[in-house]
Amino acid sequence: MAAAATPVPVPDATSAPAVPDAAAQSAATRPQDQATTPAPLDAGGDIVVTARLRKEGLLDVPVAVSVLSAADIGKYNATDLTKIGELTPTVIVSNYRTIGGGSIAIRGISSPPTQVGYEQPVSVAIDGIQSSSGRVATLGFFDIQQVEVLKGPQALFFGKNSPAGVISITTAGPTDRFEVGGRVGYEFVADEVSGEGHVSGPITDTLGGRVAIKYRDAKGWLYNNAQAAPNPFFPAALPASTGTLPGAPDRRVGDDETMGRVTLEYKPVSNFSATAKLFALLAHDQGGGSFSQNIGPCSDGRPRSFGVVDPFGDCRADNQTSFSNIVPAIANRIPQLHGDNRSRGVNVAYTASLVMKYDSDAFTLSSLTGRIFNRYRSVSGLTHTVDNALTTYENTSYESFSQEFRLLTKFDGPVNFLFGAFYGSTRDALFNNTNFRADLSYNAAADQVTTYIKDAYLTGKTYSAFAQATWLILPRLELAAGGRYTSEKKLTRNQNLYGVNTALGRFNTANTVFPGSTDPTPGILAGRFKDDNVSPEATLSYHPVANSTLYVAYKTGFKSGGFGITSPIQTSTTLADIDFGSETVKGVEAGAKGELFNRRLRLTASAFDYNFRNLQVTQYDASTIRFQISNAGQVRQRGAELEASFDATRMLRLHGAIAYVHNRFRDYTGQCYGYTIPAAVALTAAAPPGCSFVTNAAGNRQLTAAGTPVLQQVLDGRAPARSPDVTGNAGFELTVPTGRDLEFGVTGDTFYSSSYYASDAFAPASRQDAFWRFNASARIGADDGRWQLSLIGRNLTNKYYLLFAGDRTGGTSVPLTQGEQRGVVARGREVLLQASFRY
Repeated sequence: MAAAATPVPVPDATSAPAVPDAAAQSAATRPQDQATTPAPLDAGGDIVVTARLRKEGLLDVPVAVSVLSAADIGKYNATDLTKIGELTPTVIVSNYRTIGGGSIAIRGISSPPTQVGYEQPVSVAIDGIQSSSGRVATLGFFDIQQVEVLKGPQALFFGKNSPAGVISITTAGPTDRFEVGGRVGYEFVADEVSGEGHVSGPITDTLGGRVAIKYRDAKGWLYNNAQAAPNPFFPAALPASTGTLPGAPDRRVGDDETMGRVTLEYKPVSNFSATAKLFALLAHDQGGGSFSQNIGPCSDGRPRSFGVVDPFGDCRADNQTSFSNIVPAIANRIPQLHGDNRSRGVNVAYTASLVMKYDSDAFTLSSLTGRIFNRYRSVSGLTHTVDNALTTYENTSYESFSQEFRLLTKFDGPVNFLFGAFYGSTRDALFNNTNFRADLSYNAAADQVTTYIKDAYLTGKTYSAFAQATWLILPRLELAAGGRYTSEKKLTRNQNLYGVNTALGRFNTANTVFPGSTDPTPGILAGRFKDDNVSPEATLSYHPVANSTLYVAYKTGFKSGGFGITSPIQTSTTLADIDFGSETVKGVEAGAKGELFNRRLRLTASAFDYNFRNLQVTQYDASTIRFQISNAGQVRQRGAELEASFDATRMLRLHGAIAYVHNRFRDYTGQCYGYTIPAAVALTAAAPPGCSFVTNAAGNRQLTAAGTPVLQQVLDGRAPARSPDVTGNAGFELTVPTGRDLEFGVTGDTFYSSSYYASDAFAPASRQDAFWRFNASARIGADDGRWQLSLIGRNLTNKYYLLFAGDRTGGTSVPLTQGEQRGVVARGREVLLQASFRY
C-alpha cells in the first residue's frame, strides 16, 4: 500500500459511527462540492479523498485508490514523482530528462519517454489540472497536502481521459490563521542541501494567501569518470586542438532547482470561492544525457562507441558514468551555445490554475482553468561514453491550456447528476542540432560538423463532454453510470533545416517529397490525425455497514493516437513511420473496503480484468538511427491488490500491501533489440536469443539494402516493459510520547518488486532482477508539530535498479553481439538530516 497515513487516536467501540439512514446516506453519496484543498482527515479521523469530485471517506469511495498524506510524503522526503511512485506498489516513474521527459506506469501500463508527442496512459492532476505529458516527471514537488493514486481506467473525473490511472496531487492551501513554517536538510551521500519555507494565513476577511518557496542543490550521487582524451571521431581537416575530448564537466553529476508557489483563495460569500495558484520552477543540470548510463552487456567490462573502447566507463547499473563536455569544434558551430562547450541543461516550467465554485441549494457549478508550460534546453553527449560521438543540442517545450466546467446536482431525491465539458489545447515543439560522428558528418563547403538540424512541432485540440447519473436504489446501494465523449485533433510539421548524407543515414531531405505527407512541399513531413471516442463506465456499490464498501465496476478508457516527432527524418522516411493509433481499454473491477476490530484494522482489496488494445510502443533502432513507432495488438491484464493498516497499540501502526498484476501481450510482433549481423554471414548466422528472422514469401531471410538480415521478436505471452508481476511493501510507525511535550518516532519500511524488463525492446541486459528496498527514519520533536528533527534513510541497502532502458547509439558496432544498453538507474542510498518548524 502507500505509506500509511498519519496515525490517529484509536476510537473506542462507542465512537464508531452508526449506519446512516436513507436521508443521511443520500446526502453522503450524492455529488458534493469539489474540494480544491481537501483535508487529509475528517472529523472522525477518516481519510478523505476526492476521487469522484466529492469529499468521501477512503473506505466509502468505490475506486481503487492509495493515499499519501503530507506526513507520509515528509516522512521519506518524497519530493518528486519518482520518489512518490516508490512509496506505492505498481507505480514506476522514470525521470528521463531529455526528449519526452519521463515514463509513468501504474499496474505495468506505460509509454516510453523517448518520443516528444507521446502522452502517458497515466495522467498527473495538479490541483485538479490534468497533464498527460511525461515532462511532468521532471518537476520537483513540495508543500503537498495529499496525493491520491487512482488505479485503472479513469474516464470521467480528471481532464480528458486516463486509461491506466491518475496521480492526483493537491498542494497546501491557505490556513485559517497566520502560520509560518519551513524545513532545512542535508543529504550526506549526494552532498545535497535543501531548504523550503511557507507563509500562510488570512489577508482580509474574504481573502487568504499562501507563499511557499524551495531551493535544492546536489553535488551529485552519480560520479563521472571521464577524462580529457584524444578524439577518435574527428575530421582530419580540422585542427586537432579543437577536437580534443575535454573530459567531465565535474567529478560528480549534480543539479539544482528553485521553486515557488503563490496561492490566493477568495471567498466573498459563503457559497462562492475562487482559488488561484501559480507555480514556477528553474532547474539546472549537466545535460539531457547526464543521468543515464551504460548498463552493458560489454565483453570486457568496458563500453564501446562505434567500436572504440571507452577506458573510463563501465557496463552495469551503479553510481558511475562517463561523458565529456562538448568538443569545441562542435560547440563553436552551434549558435545557441555562444561558444560555451559545457555539457548542461536548463529547465523552466510553470503551472497556473484558477478554480471557481458556486453553490446553491440545488447544484454546485465549478470552473477549472489551467495553464502548463515546460521548456528544457540542453546540450550533451548521448552515447553515454567519453567520446560523445552523438552530441545533441535540444530545445523542447510543452505547453497546454485547459478549461473545464462541471455541474453537480444536489437534489433531495435518490437520483443526482454530473454534467461537464472539457477543452484542451497543447503544443509540443522540438528543435535539435545533432552530430553523429564528426569524422563522417563534416561538410567542408559549409564548414559544418552537424549531421542534421531538425525543427518540428505537434499541436493538439481536445473537445470532450461527460456525464454521470447516481441512483440511490436503496439506503445502502448505489448505481453510478456515465460516460465521456472525446474528439481529438492533432497536426504535425517536421523539417530538416540542414542535413548531410553519410554512411549512418541520409539526412539531406531538402528535396524529398515524403510519402503520406499532407503538405507536398519538398522537405516538409506533415500530417493530420483525428479520432473520436466514447468511454462509458458503471459502478454498483453497496455499504453493508458504516465505513465499508463492496463494489463492482465496468470501466473503459482512451488515449489518443498521433505522431512522434523525435525520430530523425531521412530521405526514406514516410508519414507511416511516425504515426500511431489510439489506445483503448475496457474491463471490470471489483473491490471491498472495510474496518475490523473496533476500527483498528483497515482493509482495501480489489480484483480486475482489463483488455488494452493498441498499446502505444516505441523502440529505438540504434543501427539505423531511428525510432520504430507502432501499436501492440493487445495487452490482457488480470490482477488483484490488497492493502492493510493495523493500529496494534495507540503508539504502533503496522501497514502492508501486495499487488499481483499479470500483463501479457497478444498479437504483437516487434523489432529485436540491438544486434548486428554483417552482410557476409546474413544467411548463415543464428538469430540472437528471443528473436527470429523476418522472411519473405519464399521463406528466405529478408535483407536490407545493405545486405543485413531483418530481425523481429514475437512478444505474445510476455509482459510489457516496466511491468513486474508482484510488488508489495510492509512497514511500521512507532510514536512514543517522551514527556515535556516531546514526541519520538521511528519508522521502517521494506519494498519488494519481482523482475521486469526496463527496455521496450526486451534486451537481456535490461532485465531487472527481483529486488528489495529498505527505508527507515527517526524523529524527535514537539508533540504539537511545532518543531521536529529527523534522520531519514531511503534505499538503505544501496540498491541500484533500472527504471528505463533502451538500445544505445554506437553500442551495436560489435558483430554477433547483443547491443549495449543505456539505462535510467534509481538513486542509491540516501541519508538525510532534516529540521523543520511550524508556528
